[in-house]
Formats: sequence, C-alpha cells, structure tokens
Amino acid sequence: MNRTALAMTAAAIAVLLGTALASASSPAIHAARYQTTWLISKNRHGGTPNGPSTHGVISGDRRYARIIAFQSDASDLVSGDTNRVSDVFAIRRAGSFGNDGSPWHGGKPILLSRGRHGKPANGPSFDPSVDGNFRVSPRCVAFLSAASNLVKGDTNGKIDAFLSQGPGESLSRMSMPGGHQAKGDTTEVAVSGDCSHVAYVIGGRLYVRTGGHSTKLATGASDPSFAVGEGDDLVFGAGGGIYLSSGGIGHPTRVASGRNPAYNSLKRNVVAYETRRGGHWQIAFRDLGQGQQVVTTHGGHDGNGDSRDPVLANSGYYIGFETEASNLGTNPNGDLRDWNGMPDTYLYTDTRKITLLESVDASRHTLPGGGANPSVSYYANYFLFDSPAPLGAGTGDRQVFMRYLGSV
Repeated sequence: MNRTALAMTAAAIAVLLGTALASASSPAIHAARYQTTWLISKNRHGGTPNGPSTHGVISGDRRYARIIAFQSDASDLVSGDTNRVSDVFAIRRAGSFGNDGSPWHGGKPILLSRGRHGKPANGPSFDPSVDGNFRVSPRCVAFLSAASNLVKGDTNGKIDAFLSQGPGESLSRMSMPGGHQAKGDTTEVAVSGDCSHVAYVIGGRLYVRTGGHSTKLATGASDPSFAVGEGDDLVFGAGGGIYLSSGGIGHPTRVASGRNPAYNSLKRNVVAYETRRGGHWQIAFRDLGQGQQVVTTHGGHDGNGDSRDPVLANSGYYIGFETEASNLGTNPNGDLRDWNGMPDTYLYTDTRKITLLESVDASRHTLPGGGANPSVSYYANYFLFDSPAPLGAGTGDRQVFMRYLGSV
C-alpha cells in the first residue's frame, strides 16, 4: 500500500520537519545540508536500464532503510536475465550507515524472482512489498508472479504470491488457502513489518498467512496494508469502508469510509485512505476515534484531479501520495508549480498542513514526465517514485528514483 523537495533555508527545514519528529518522540531533525534526486534502478554497469522499472518500495526500518525492492522489465540489471518479462529485484543499502538519515547508496540489484535451479522465471513477476519496521530489520520481500517454475509443484497456472527470505536466499509460495493451490489469480499481496504475516487476495477473498497456515479474514476485500511503525495490524478496503484487523488476524472493525488504506500504529493510531469528494478521489486521514482531515486541498479548494496510493510515515505525521491534481501547494510557500499535466508524487506534513511536490529533479524543478508509485522511509529522509529516464525526460521508460531529503 505508495506510491520532498524542500528548497528552503536550514532554519526553515528544521521548523518544518523538526516539530513532527519531536512530536513522534524521535530526535529533532537538524537542517539538511543538501537535497537531491538520483536514479535507484541502475543496470549492472551503473547506468540506465534497457527496460522500465517501477513500483519501488523502501523498508520501514527507521532511517536505516536497508532494502529497496522494485519490479523491472529490464534485462541488464543482473547477468543471465533472459526471460523478457518483468522480474522483482531488491537492493541492499551499501557502505557504512547509521540511524542518521545520511545519503543512501545501494549495492548491486538482487534478482528475487529466479526460477528453480537458477533458471529464468517463465512468467512475469511484479508488485513487491517489503518488510522492516521501527523495531525489526527487514529480511523479506513478498511479490506476485505468474511464473510456474519459482517453486516445486506450482501447477495451477495462476498468479500466486511468493515470499523471498533474505531477501534473495529462499523462495516460498504464500497463496495456499487451506493448504492447497489457489484456483484463481492472486491479485494483491502485502507483508508485515516483521515478516511474520503475509496478506493476499484471491477473487476478493482476503487471507492472512502466518505460522504456515492461511486464515480467511474477509470477502469483497481489496488493498491490504500492514501497519507501519510496529505490530502486525492490518487495514483493508471492503464495501466502501476501511477495516482494521488487530494483529492481522483479529475480527475486522470498520474505522473509516473510503478505499485503499494505509495505517500507522506507533505513537499514533492513524489511518490514511482515498475518499470521494469534490468530484474526485482525495487523500484523507484520521486518528482513530477522531474526525476526518482531507490532505489534498489548497486555499480551501479540493484537489482538481484524482489522488491515490497514500503511504504513511513518522507516526502518521507524513503522508506520501500520487495525484493528478494541479492545484495543490508544491512548496512551503504554497506556490502552484505543478504544470506538467501528469500525475505527480507529493508529501504532506501534518504539522504545517501543507503539501510538497516530490517528483522533482535535483534543483527542485518539476519533472515533465511527472511521478508515480510513491514510497517513503519511516522518517521521510528518502522518498521513492518512478518517472521517465533520464531524469527530466518527458517520455520514455520509467525508472525508480530517490528524492533525498537530508539527514537528521
């Protein structure tokens, strides 16, 4: 469940972000020395891949952010990728780093959707979900795949959910309701922050796998998302409402109206979601038991285009999202500089009640090709999105980029 370019003085950055971090009982952020944007989905020679890469997700382990996963059609990320379909890759953070939000440097991509005995997967793999939370380091990536040669005995001819431990060390199939192969395609998958629970959807039926067994949690369900921060609480959409399952296996309770939710369970219990208002889908959130607040507004006006894919960070004080709206504030001054006519990615801060355009280049210029599929590290030091490459191109294969927002 996505999917900040703060060109301001050091003092202003501290005011903007420091309050939120302090409110979340974390060290107050110091002024960022610099902010920039760079390519994450590099080929094995360090350049732009020969196919599109999208849907980047970053682990939620504080400012360590040890793993990024994404899907790619490229064949030159690793050697021996000859299947000519989408695969799922992971990149481990490289070099020496601590919990200080320093610049992120990645190692070489690791192919996760590899067939048995090292053979290429015989079908496409996509939609990764990575674990890691405030208390647990990441160690697995879940994804969907139509391949039948990833594990032994896959004969159902359907899209299944898989889990790569390590990641990249062992692969197992998760979508086994009742211990049997699924009779329908698995359409969605999510993994909890400690890798103990995997949620998946088959034909609108939501299952949660834990301890080697799958439990049906709901019908008519979609968009499962485990809590960020800590714990295994699960939110999902069903029948126009947002539901919360305590521990990922408890009886679901309706907590909001809308769809496609994200949830935070550390310090604050906050749910963000898409809600219909003003003729478009808007991003809203609420602390459980309190009233709804709409994020995609500016000057008293709702966003003039659909917004989607909310992602929560820093105890709910930040919300990343994608939007087609062009009338949202793009910087701390509230300027309207979203001119590209494309979907873009934004970051909302609950302390200042402002939106900030994230799909920008190293100089904070709006990207002609826009941005999609946001993902935010827990303390929002790192913001992922995909956009046409090279950075600043209006069209072409999309690649995963990182907007670095500065250290703590």
